Amino acid sequence: MSHASDDWNLLIGRTVELRRDGLHVRTAEVEDASLDSSVMWLRFDGNHGRQLIAKSDGFEVRPVS
Repeated sequence: MSHASDDWNLLIGRTVELRRDGLHVRTAEVEDASLDSSVMWLRFDGNHGRQLIAKSDGFEVRPVS
């Protein structure tokens, strides 16, 4: 069984925390994800806009809502 942090499609519309090396990087809403969960689009508040991240980027993704 997949965990939400592994299947990024389950996170669409939810707020997640990105962490790297155990440290908080930023919090964002998952706007969309590829069917294979290899990439996701994140939407940020303010002037940060959107960002595409890939599983290969090495972030730990934790749902917060």
